[in-house]
Amino acid sequence: MDNHEDPTPIESNPSSSEPNSLPIPVLVATSSTNSNTESEGNPASRSNKRKTSQIWDHFKKLDGNVKAPRAACMYYGKDYACHTTLNGTSNMWSHLGVCKNFLL
Repeated sequence: MDNHEDPTPIESNPSSSEPNSLPIPVLVATSSTNSNTESEGNPASRSNKRKTSQIWDHFKKLDGNVKAPRAACMYYGKDYACHTTLNGTSNMWSHLGVCKNFLL
């Protein structure tokens, strides 16, 4: 038998008809701390959220062509293509590695 303890609280069953019998454990359901996801309409909405790259702390999106978006380095001013599916953020990460005005 496993020696691992179950984190679920166990309560005794007080309605025992025999005077010398041991209490029968009853599992009690505990509520999750993240119970607010059900009220959002889509319970999986938090897990499906796309993560945002930390590169956006160092680049600013430029207003312009929606089909070919660009972003400028906040330290050097050079602009790079930043389309989410065509370019991604690799080129901006590469620039940040060699940017003379960015202090690591």
